[in-house]
Amino acid sequence: MVFRGIVLKLWLAIILLLIFILIALGLGLFQVVENFYYSQITTNLVSQGQEIIRLYLYDKDNFLINNQIEDLSRILNVHFLIANENGVIQVCDELTHMAPGDIINESELVNILNGNIIAKRGFHHHFDTQMLTIGFPVQVNDQINEVLLLYTPVAPFSEQFNSLKQLIYWSLLGSIVLASIMAFFLSRSLSKPLIKMNKVALGLANGDFSQRVTVKSNDEIGVLGASLNYLSEELKKSITDLSYEKEKIERILSGMSDGVISFNKLGRIIHYNPRAKELLDNCPDIQENNIIQDCKHLTQLSNLYDTILLTKEPMQSNLTVGRRLLVVKLSPLEDQDTGDLTGVIAVLYDITKEHRLEEMRKEFVANVSHELRTPISLIQGYAEALNDEMADSVEQQREFIKTISDESKHLNRMVEDLLELSRLQAEVTSIIKETVDINELVSNIKHKFKKELVEHSTEFIIEVDSQAKTVWADSFRLEQIIINLLSNSLRYSQGGLVNLNTRAVQNGVEIIFSDNGQGISEDDLPFIFERFYRIEKSRNREKGGTGLGLSIVKNLVEAHGGTINAQSKHGQGVSFIMYFPQTSAPDNNC
Repeated sequence: MVFRGIVLKLWLAIILLLIFILIALGLGLFQVVENFYYSQITTNLVSQGQEIIRLYLYDKDNFLINNQIEDLSRILNVHFLIANENGVIQVCDELTHMAPGDIINESELVNILNGNIIAKRGFHHHFDTQMLTIGFPVQVNDQINEVLLLYTPVAPFSEQFNSLKQLIYWSLLGSIVLASIMAFFLSRSLSKPLIKMNKVALGLANGDFSQRVTVKSNDEIGVLGASLNYLSEELKKSITDLSYEKEKIERILSGMSDGVISFNKLGRIIHYNPRAKELLDNCPDIQENNIIQDCKHLTQLSNLYDTILLTKEPMQSNLTVGRRLLVVKLSPLEDQDTGDLTGVIAVLYDITKEHRLEEMRKEFVANVSHELRTPISLIQGYAEALNDEMADSVEQQREFIKTISDESKHLNRMVEDLLELSRLQAEVTSIIKETVDINELVSNIKHKFKKELVEHSTEFIIEVDSQAKTVWADSFRLEQIIINLLSNSLRYSQGGLVNLNTRAVQNGVEIIFSDNGQGISEDDLPFIFERFYRIEKSRNREKGGTGLGLSIVKNLVEAHGGTINAQSKHGQGVSFIMYFPQTSAPDNNC
């Protein structure tokens, strides 16, 4: 990992730059040192040459006789000669017999005779080696008729210079190695926070907001690290807020009584709440990424969906799923910035109950109209018959009068039930609670209904638990509840059995009223406590009643702060389980 990525790139870039700089510096240094070195040698030789010329001109004859030439050559470690303007050697050391052309070429000789000092370095075929040659004009009485040439081999100087070059070379090489090591650690120190930032950034991409960059400097990298830490913190807050909002929306959607399904513009499901799947009969095709045509219950909405894509206008339709009747409202989802359609949201409302109640209401209105019309018609008919003296005998008159009286009572009972239910639902009925002896209350009711029980060949059995002898309730309303249930059972039972049981439960008493009559179908069971409901669908006034009895029972139980539930199967009787809370503490053992 160290030798990949930015570390290697930085290290190579620094090394290559340093090598380039050091090589250029070395080459320049070699040239400068070499020029400086030979410049110093040349300067020394010039000084020596001028000294030789001074000695030569000071005592020319003695200079030649006393072998001063060899002495100077040995002391100065140079070879020299003096030649005239024609290149003929006048004075020299052991370099005798050198031809004029070997001394110096004609152009250089002319240059020296013009008063210039020349210096050149190169191979000299007479010495058969590299030589440094210095030429001096010898001026006598403002005239230059002779030249002094100094020769010194380059080899001794080259060896010293080569040693110096090797020293410089190894210094440069050492500098490169040292610079490489320093560059490695420098690039690593620069890249280490970047690698850490990359790790933190990848963590952010994967949802890990706990990692942080350690900021150790105030430079650009340190500022970048601090910015990344700030970004991480802000992202964490934003994601937390978004998660909270998403969870809140999920909970709202999950708790909604309506179903919600959202589609993208391709018609694929992108979200739905549990209620939507429940309303669609738990269709297994209601899954994310499935298209609208995949679900058999939604295929009838596909045309509406296509229409919304074109019109971008909300639409509504009814949808039947099994026994449920749904209203589906489809609304377009648009991008707020561009206005482009991004999808469609469908809200499913279950109107089964409302539809059923509306049908029941219509049915009840028809039933009540019939119920009212029948007694009124009978009363009117028999009254007119009496008025027209159509009765043939006193006995027939009494029969007419009895019919009018019975129908008046039936009409009065219906009106009383309607008024009672209205008062209960308006919560204006007062409930005066006291400790009620259940066995005594029910026994009195049984006695009152002795005749009806005999007529229907029905046995009424009372079983009161020893721990639930009394209940905290309004005795008059409790009697009304039991009478309504008993009347209802007698209406639908012939030669049957009616039971009333009690049992103690936590913080209250349960009273279970059951019979073995014809029972209630599963389809009707959820609606038996609704007002205007009649178990008997035919308009049989002798059995159907007013359709208000069970609704009154439910409202009376709830007025006590209790609950009532029904359990039944068609043909197997029905059980009503009533719970009465003991807000007071009656003594059930007395």
